[in-house]
Amino acid sequence: MNIVPVQFARLAAALFAALLLAPGTASAQVGADLNISPKRVVFDPNGRSASVYVFNQGDAPATYSVALVDRVMLDTGEIIAIDDAQKDPAKAATAAMVKSAKSLITFTPRRVTLAPKTSQLVRLRVLRPGDLAAGEYRTHLTVTAIPPEDTGVTAEQAAAGLQPGEMTVRVVALFSLSIPLIVRHGPEDVRGGVENLAYEIRDMDGPDGGTARKTGFVSLDLTRLGASSLYGDVEIRGGPKNEIIGGMRGIGVYPEIARRRVTLQLQTLPNHGDVLTVNLKDDEARPGAPIATGRLTVP
Repeated sequence: MNIVPVQFARLAAALFAALLLAPGTASAQVGADLNISPKRVVFDPNGRSASVYVFNQGDAPATYSVALVDRVMLDTGEIIAIDDAQKDPAKAATAAMVKSAKSLITFTPRRVTLAPKTSQLVRLRVLRPGDLAAGEYRTHLTVTAIPPEDTGVTAEQAAAGLQPGEMTVRVVALFSLSIPLIVRHGPEDVRGGVENLAYEIRDMDGPDGGTARKTGFVSLDLTRLGASSLYGDVEIRGGPKNEIIGGMRGIGVYPEIARRRVTLQLQTLPNHGDVLTVNLKDDEARPGAPIATGRLTVP
């Protein structure tokens, strides 16, 4: 279950407007030391319970809210809240394909305060109604840092150095981590493919902005062929020793999309005529097991 947590740090549009207009501004980030483990929870047809750890890795006490939020994956790989997707007609149809697991999962606690370098166990339980249709259901456990009560500016601080009629604004970026909770009901069907491979060379800045260097990139479509979500690691092999020269761990393709476009940077620049092999391997039920393979000849 190696997947980097999805990070959400959003500022309201109203705060951005105030930031542009206010002569006195300050900013702060709350919760950057938050972490969650594991990075994904899958309940198989017999699964009933699981646990997730919330960690405060910082040096000060912190309070977090815990909630279930339905999110949708777009074909770019971006994951956004369904409420946001429904506001965009181009994304609403994809959002409508998501089968929510929110009503199937109970959890506790919903709010935790942690001392520095400590953790809290969040307990999850699945309740399946007798008439639940076969399929894959998903929601996202979202943990958000809550600003301390003293975050912001006092009246004295706000007034200091301001002229009559001026104002000051303090912008606080709330840090959240979100992991998928997947409930599978019925047979698992994990199948995938690697399609539409393409190669290109880009000029990339060297270290510390030095001389640009030629860098190879491989683009490909990860296709979901089964009814279940596809989740795995991509590795690109090439060169005289067929070594790993690129790849990415923990790539998902959820049931609401059939394919996802991915572009990966290569560690070394292959030669003209080299054959690159792209392997997609399972990183869930059968870690390391091959799912699909594609090949590309460098033009």
